Amino acid sequence: MRNGALSRRDEARLLKAYQRVLMGEGFPNPDRAGCPDNETLKAMAFRKLSHEQFVGWIDHLGTCTPCFREYTEFRKQAEWRRTLAYVGVAASILVVLSAGLWLWRSSRQGVIIAHNHIVADMRDRLMFRGEQGTGPGNGPLVFERGIDDVTFYLPEGSRAGTYEAAVFNEESGESLVRATGSAGIKNNTTAMNVTLDLSRLTPGHYLVGIRLPGTDWNYAALTIR
Repeated sequence: MRNGALSRRDEARLLKAYQRVLMGEGFPNPDRAGCPDNETLKAMAFRKLSHEQFVGWIDHLGTCTPCFREYTEFRKQAEWRRTLAYVGVAASILVVLSAGLWLWRSSRQGVIIAHNHIVADMRDRLMFRGEQGTGPGNGPLVFERGIDDVTFYLPEGSRAGTYEAAVFNEESGESLVRATGSAGIKNNTTAMNVTLDLSRLTPGHYLVGIRLPGTDWNYAALTIR
């Protein structure tokens, strides 16, 4: 049980216990007679009990609907945490590999460019091209010259989905850097993460644009320094 795995025989017993609970009306057990405590159920779900302790409770799970439900919820949490751990490891490996590749490419060019994380609040800033000023927000957005991981907060009412982000020449309107990102909604705020390679742009004034593919761009004034 140290590695969280069950034998095939124990898995078969556990499956039969599930089937018994799911058949008919189950086993209500309102008095919770003979039930393990909450911490024991959690330890079972997270595979922290010894093998002998765990298998001793399998038959009980098949004859007690409340315990079965609690165990199932804990098991979902355990699987979710394991998934997050795998994703975290994979993401860390990807970050290391990406950083190594970026440093290698930069060193070959004789230039090391900073990697920045920037939060860009586009709420109350967006304007259509040709409008004057910087929008109701306080001044232009400021991005650092380098590889910028940008978290955009989109205007209120923006829906989730895939968006395009781009940096434009302020005078000609030429698209200089472009990326796509997936926006999600949390706490009534629509946010999107993209990576913009601004390492080749010179410091100065630009426009940054956001749009859903196939729609018109909305812009905000941008300063790259």
